[in-house]
Amino acid sequence: MPVLIEVEALASNPETVRLLVGLGRIRADLQLGMLVLGEPSAEAHFSHPLTEIFPGIAEGLLAAGVPDLGPALQALKAGGGKDVVRKNYLEAEKALLKARSMLNPSGEDATLAVVELAKGSAGLIDASGKTDAKAYQTAWAQLMVARGELDLLARSADLGLAKLAVAEAMALDEIILSMPDPNQTAPVIFDPAPILKLIERLEATDEAA
Repeated sequence: MPVLIEVEALASNPETVRLLVGLGRIRADLQLGMLVLGEPSAEAHFSHPLTEIFPGIAEGLLAAGVPDLGPALQALKAGGGKDVVRKNYLEAEKALLKARSMLNPSGEDATLAVVELAKGSAGLIDASGKTDAKAYQTAWAQLMVARGELDLLARSADLGLAKLAVAEAMALDEIILSMPDPNQTAPVIFDPAPILKLIERLEATDEAA
């Protein structure tokens, strides 16, 4: 059964946050597929969004007027040579970014989406020992997507929010740069404490808004 995206955080539009998180998780999977392009594991990353994530947000996206993402995701799932996959990835990425734009999230909603993506990432990392390589890769990819969301927030007309986004983007850059290379198969040791601190700061800002 498809996994429905659950978001409990309060927002000006919880449905928008839920859809943003879903789009972010799809983008994270596709990034991982490109990271390991040419390896057998790439197929799973390209298949997972279509079967496990997209079904949970498809109706919501349709209600928001977003064009069907199914064909773009299906093209990636179909595979092919590296050049074909790269072309289809760019098309899918374009469609996902257009979907995000059409949702037209408020600054609050976009901030909460970053929080949820970061929480998902931190939740995949075993703070007490070694993290399975696949879980670690997913955590890394979701942080990369969250970083892109902060870039978009930095363009906000709300100067306070834009300043916050710039500062947290720099903090997230430091976290990502400190993380071990995601392109590996061995279990990974990484302390998620910096991610949790970033989440605390973002949540505190949202509560104060």
